[in-house]
Amino acid sequence: MLISFATGTLLTAALFGLIPEAIESAGGEPHTVMPFVLGGILFFFFLEKIIIWRNCADEDCDVHAAAGPIILIGDAFHNFIDGIVIAASFLTSFTVGISVSLAIIAHEVPQETGDFGILLHGGFSKKKAFFLNTLSSVTTIPAAIVSYFVLAEISFIVPYALAISAASFLYIALSDLTPELHKKWGLKHTIQQLILILLGVTVMILTMSVMGHNH
Repeated sequence: MLISFATGTLLTAALFGLIPEAIESAGGEPHTVMPFVLGGILFFFFLEKIIIWRNCADEDCDVHAAAGPIILIGDAFHNFIDGIVIAASFLTSFTVGISVSLAIIAHEVPQETGDFGILLHGGFSKKKAFFLNTLSSVTTIPAAIVSYFVLAEISFIVPYALAISAASFLYIALSDLTPELHKKWGLKHTIQQLILILLGVTVMILTMSVMGHNH
């Protein structure tokens, strides 16, 4: 259920929040922003290939034994990027900052739950898995704080940071979350997933709309 909801929030945050704001920040020139969105998607594809961002689904694959450590390293890097995303979005506007933060929270819950399961499968105790998973998540806060001040000084990179952030949202939603949804294909599951995706979309649009009026 959370994966369906997160899919809706991520797609909406990217397509209704980050990309439009990036284009507006770049002086209304979409052709200067969209190459960074495309490049970002390709970057995250290669990154996932190299470090196995999530986990190896095939029991016989070469990296299966290292799934636990790889997950922790990949998650720490991913959460570091999340911190930069949050900082860049708040520097753009309070509205975008709130909506992007909500989208990140929405996709982090199912992701971290899945990572916890992978660590348990890799032989970690529940206590150690929880501790290490939490430790890999703390990179978000220092990344957000440092980025807030650094990005403020070099504000010309903000639209491109937003574009790459949008690429990460699109990539996670379409490459990681959607395949999980397709594992359940019955009519009942399909309708439930569609309703929850639309709920995620609606929550994000309402959030951006309400916060926009207050901005």
